[in-house]
Amino acid sequence: MAQPDFAARLTEALSSVRQPAPTPAPALVPEAPAADSPDCADPGCARHAGVSNPPHFPITRRSGADLGESIADAWYGSCGSSRMDIPVGVVAALALWPSKSEGAMHAGALSNYIAAQPPRVLVKGYAEVYAATWMLRPDLMDVAAPIFRWTEEDLGEQELRGIAAVTRAALRAGVLHYTGDSDPYFRCDIDLMSWTITNLRHNSSRKGLGEYHTPPEITDLMARMLMGTTESPHVVKGAGESFNEPTAGTGGMFRSAVQGMRERGLNPHERTWVMQELNPLAAAGAAVNAVVWDLGPGAVVVVGDTLAQGDLSREAFAHQRAMQAHRDTIRQATAFALATREAVRMLDAVTADHAA
Repeated sequence: MAQPDFAARLTEALSSVRQPAPTPAPALVPEAPAADSPDCADPGCARHAGVSNPPHFPITRRSGADLGESIADAWYGSCGSSRMDIPVGVVAALALWPSKSEGAMHAGALSNYIAAQPPRVLVKGYAEVYAATWMLRPDLMDVAAPIFRWTEEDLGEQELRGIAAVTRAALRAGVLHYTGDSDPYFRCDIDLMSWTITNLRHNSSRKGLGEYHTPPEITDLMARMLMGTTESPHVVKGAGESFNEPTAGTGGMFRSAVQGMRERGLNPHERTWVMQELNPLAAAGAAVNAVVWDLGPGAVVVVGDTLAQGDLSREAFAHQRAMQAHRDTIRQATAFALATREAVRMLDAVTADHAA
């Protein structure tokens, strides 16, 4: 697979030696509300944006359908753009947010903090989440690049307004309750990316693409039928097994299979998971899900036409090896640059002492 321009620019940025971060500016202090107006409870308003103690932000763990509808309503209602990569990328970045805790106990406080950030700060934060995840799984994030490229664009006020609205809608619907748990079993509870994509895509567009994601109730039933019971398993027997989903969508079938495995005390990391998907947007969602659900190092996603190209497992694993080698080269170059800079600093200090 050819490395996209976005990954190339990310490589260049990560290869450079970062300068010390500037001293952060003091937190903004909101003005007191007018005497004749009620207290504002919106942490995303201009008066509260960026403050250290924003108003309480209510969040509720809603169903996947409700979450997807809330995101679609927020995007089309506030922005009106037909672009799907931006709202899908916002949800993906929130799902990949690295802060995890038992029972997602941090979800409320973190949602409060994120909701209070100005739109341009949100964009920068989402880009950093992508970059950090890229360093962990460059192959998966290379596939996910189509839903994160917008973080490099010079976005207009319309898009920024939509990003803020989608962020708050996803947080209110409990996105961090689903994805912020330290236990991957609970992060597998629903397929957030599927609900987001299918609700954003207009009905006519979905028909034109022939894209229909299998409902989770069906994938759960299929997984139980294939795997059997705990006492009498059918397919899943031991480590080293390989699973290939030729029309993966966002990976819903694997979500159900992994849930069943974990309920039986089996480790998904000991298996191979190959997801093939024709639609780049859905494949990007599958790549994000592979990280959120912690499918393990044997999980790969490949974009391609299964009917025309057949099994793309070999290409997927070749891409994984190439991207990992590329990531390791970046790390070595960065470490060398840091060591060189430190050596120069010490040499300058010694020279200064002798001169004195």
